[in-house]
Amino acid sequence: YQRRVRGMFLLPESPRFLVQKGRQEEAKVVLQKISGTIDVGDELKQISDTIQAETEYSSLGFEHFMQMVWNNKAVLRAMFIGCSLQAFQQLGGINTVMYYSTTMIKMAGVRDNTTAIWLSCIPSFVNSVFALVSMTIVERLPRRRLLLSTLMGTILGLALLGGAYYAIGATTAPSDPTNSTCGLTAMTCDACVSEEKCAFCSPSQSAEGRCFLPMAGDNCTDPTYYRTDDVCFSPYSWTLIAAMVFYIANFATGIGTLAWTINSEIYPMWVRSYAVSLSTLTNWMFNLLIAFTFLDLTSALTKYGAFWLYSCVTTLGWLLFYFRLPETRGVPLERVEQLFS
Repeated sequence: YQRRVRGMFLLPESPRFLVQKGRQEEAKVVLQKISGTIDVGDELKQISDTIQAETEYSSLGFEHFMQMVWNNKAVLRAMFIGCSLQAFQQLGGINTVMYYSTTMIKMAGVRDNTTAIWLSCIPSFVNSVFALVSMTIVERLPRRRLLLSTLMGTILGLALLGGAYYAIGATTAPSDPTNSTCGLTAMTCDACVSEEKCAFCSPSQSAEGRCFLPMAGDNCTDPTYYRTDDVCFSPYSWTLIAAMVFYIANFATGIGTLAWTINSEIYPMWVRSYAVSLSTLTNWMFNLLIAFTFLDLTSALTKYGAFWLYSCVTTLGWLLFYFRLPETRGVPLERVEQLFS
């Protein structure tokens, strides 16, 4: 941490800032260090042209600028696609997996907190590895093909996550409704503890037991019996980890990074900063929506139902991008507006 703080004071000013201040030679030196080449004339000219265009359009006033955006159908289409990419990146449920990975693993039957925390490192590790994979192949493959193929894998991964939860819930210990005082329709341990305020009691983790209501004075009277009010044992808990790895590998290789890459390529110079800001806002708005609703969604639709819903929503995104997203790889910035005309 201390090294990072000290390193901050050694960072040079950005080339863009230096050009804005009229310090062209200093900007050239910084660009040469960053790019590792002497010939940076094109990059310097591009930065100068961008700043000049932004200055010209900002001088027109915000109202006039917005009118220009509204009257330009190609820009509106590009902004719609850009914001849709960011929205469906989040609607695919990635941050339920990243934020709630420990909770999800415990829901799958892992009772030990330490084990659950260590297992929750797997999604982060896989996300980092496949983000690097995406960085190495993004310039070698067409953007559109890479996005659509990995998004199909993401859809399948979400379906597998739902299937894993369904299999886990169906293979927990059976519950005897005739001997239960809570969750009278629950046929398994998982269905029992999914009911509010219910707990499960059985001779062992996999033996038939009963669902009871501790608050009503009922209890698991035999101290040797297995009791739980949140996590049930299943021999298929490992399927959740496998599905999680498959899902994150496809997400990180595809829309996880390509949403940002494509957004940096599809806007003309004069509107780029505004459009990218709007798409970033869209990303965080849907991030907030998914993070706040996940646990309520699992209660309303069950754990497997929530991920099957994410899978269906992501399928809508795949259809949208299949019909509306053009290929942007290798397209000069001067021609990008023509893609949406």
